[in-house]
Amino acid sequence: MKTFLIGGAAVLAIVAGGAAFAQTAKPAQTPAPRVQAPKTATRAEVQSHLATMFAKLDTNHDGTISKDELAAIEAKRDQKLEQRAQRFDPSKIFARLDLNHDGKITAAEAEAARSQHAKAKGGQPAKAQAAAFKGLFARADTNHDGVITSAEFDTMGQQIKARMEKAGAARDGMATRMFTMADANKDGRVSLAEMQQSALARFDRMDLNHDGKITPDERKAARQQRKAQPKN
Repeated sequence: MKTFLIGGAAVLAIVAGGAAFAQTAKPAQTPAPRVQAPKTATRAEVQSHLATMFAKLDTNHDGTISKDELAAIEAKRDQKLEQRAQRFDPSKIFARLDLNHDGKITAAEAEAARSQHAKAKGGQPAKAQAAAFKGLFARADTNHDGVITSAEFDTMGQQIKARMEKAGAARDGMATRMFTMADANKDGRVSLAEMQQSALARFDRMDLNHDGKITPDERKAARQQRKAQPKN
């Protein structure tokens, strides 16, 4: 993922390095592990993502993004998130993962399901995804006995579902704040130039050595600085 601007969680993750909420695209899949931001983000990558994001948000193609356009996009996305949360059924996912139907999921069963899904998609998943998947299994195995019971899986599933339901409101608030920050002339509309100016200013503040890249260490330092700032 990637970080920064207007409703663009994709661009927002590149700069700030945030993680996406775990989700399941289909009931037949296991909950997707959180995907970390790229190790290093360049200024050019941010500019590219901004241009792509802007084109999607400028629905009437007039060269600016209005609050109405943003609100309409957010409303449509929120509806999809709500529908996805309603379809999300941990018990059905558990039944698919419990290959021998003994009421528990072993690491081997979970890995087999992941491999089958990867092959169905035409290839093997990245190593980072495999590591994240193992981390997700470890978090679900709350008593650390090497298996996940239906109760453990349901607990994790309900947590994921709650996050899915809250994701829309959180992103809406972030989108509004980012819109206000980017609207430099306060005319209620954001141009690509304003979007770039706001995003790249944030990028440059995080690029501590001014080499045109943001490294994991620089992202960590930026997070620490934000935590140290007094909250109003």
